[in-house]
Amino acid sequence: MPAYKFLNQKYGLKSLYERRLRRTRISELNDPFELRPYDLTNASHRTVFLRTRDELAERYGLLCFSAGWNDPVIWSHYSDNHRGLCLGFDVPPSRQGEPQAKKVEYIDAPLPLPKNLLSMDEEQRRPIVDRMLYTKYRFWEYEKEIRVWTDLEEEFFDFCDGLQLVEVIIGAASPLPTGEITRALGSSVEQVKVTRASPAHNAFEIV
Repeated sequence: MPAYKFLNQKYGLKSLYERRLRRTRISELNDPFELRPYDLTNASHRTVFLRTRDELAERYGLLCFSAGWNDPVIWSHYSDNHRGLCLGFDVPPSRQGEPQAKKVEYIDAPLPLPKNLLSMDEEQRRPIVDRMLYTKYRFWEYEKEIRVWTDLEEEFFDFCDGLQLVEVIIGAASPLPTGEITRALGSSVEQVKVTRASPAHNAFEIV
């Protein structure tokens, strides 16, 4: 599955030199409704739900990607106004010990929580938790987000077979020369395609 990570120049180069990405903690995400896709009007349900979310926040972090790299808004928001980099990865189907990538689902309104939430066991709550992890409000849909949840045992996640770097796209307004990218790639330069982005002439997209 193609997955693209947008970074500013400093952290883009750092990721290439070190061949790893920093995990994001739930508390660092920029959406106040993150992991809250449900209607939490019921106070008892809300208490149980938020406790579950807090437990997840202590154990897991995530890597956030986009399914595409052509949207100029994403470049503006996440790649320092087109001055940064976009790292393209190939994330294969999940195997034991490797991350699992899954696309986010976007919704118009909060989802209803089951009325028997409090009596559910852990196995019954699993689909509810899954919706928590991969559901957002539809106004974020332009991101076409792909998520990879991982344990927070380490702050960084190394590039590997489960997160294989295949492409580096230099932002349209980036002053970085291509040579700087190839130096950062080191011995992996032959396996990674390096291109420079530019605004399209006939559409509102980056090519």
